[in-house]
Amino acid sequence: MRTIEQMIRHCNWFKGVPDEAYHELIKAARIKYFADKKYLYRLGDTTESVYGVISGFVRVKISSIEGQEFAITEFSTDSWLGEYLLSDQPVRMFEAQVLEKSSIIELPKWVVQSVAEKYPVVYKNLFLEQSDRTLEMCKLLSGMLFYPLKARLAGRLFWFAQHYGNDVDEGVFIDKKMSQSELADLTLGSRQRINKIIKEFEAKDILSTNGQRYLVKNMAALKSEIKIKR
Repeated sequence: MRTIEQMIRHCNWFKGVPDEAYHELIKAARIKYFADKKYLYRLGDTTESVYGVISGFVRVKISSIEGQEFAITEFSTDSWLGEYLLSDQPVRMFEAQVLEKSSIIELPKWVVQSVAEKYPVVYKNLFLEQSDRTLEMCKLLSGMLFYPLKARLAGRLFWFAQHYGNDVDEGVFIDKKMSQSELADLTLGSRQRINKIIKEFEAKDILSTNGQRYLVKNMAALKSEIKIKR
């Protein structure tokens, strides 16, 4: 498990700052432990921190006041999130929920703001990071808007295999529990239709399941399912 110092020194946000800035950030950071399904922040919250994931997972979701939710992305070990919270605006669209027991660094945002004022390269780094994340979000939303459910599910599973997959003899094992209901929420489908598509992937020898865990037996075939069939 990484230490606070290792996490902060490996964070892309702070590339190019001098040692004194790292020391200031490290001194201010604290580790907190969160249980499964707890929230880092909810809709409408005004938070005082940004976050680094030492262990576990954090899911960022778009939520409405009516309770509708859609998962945008997930963060795992060595990831940082919450950069848009540095604007001091209350959270109006996003929520961040911990999945599984997680160790999270809380770094006061006023310290990050202070370091950025002294060393503007931090703002450049944050801009580049946000640009990359905006591009990924646009790709995701275009898939949700224009792709059929089978392609959306294949895309989500492929993403999880890339980010959480371990190479094994049989293929790529996704080291993360996901229920079919959860996959339905992630793809804007129904659990019944997700179940049917998973069975189809199993019949094609693309995927195998063990409880709520998934083994991708053929990554190339799974990727081909993402394409829209004309």
